[in-house]
Amino acid sequence: MSRVDYLLAELRCASLQARLWQADIDAVGLALKAGWIKPEQAIETLADCDCLQLISPERTHGNKATT
Repeated sequence: MSRVDYLLAELRCASLQARLWQADIDAVGLALKAGWIKPEQAIETLADCDCLQLISPERTHGNKATT
């Protein structure tokens, strides 16, 4: 396998991972909007699927820390 072939394979994998992240983020957003989960649960879920790095949740809301 050449370096070009390897890089193309890595790019395909990265593209698929991005689509999975998008689906996870959309699902968490819908659940949060519908009231099925709380903001803290949304943040935990995003952290579990390695999506938290893609957003910037507020550090605090009122007196409670969210992260």
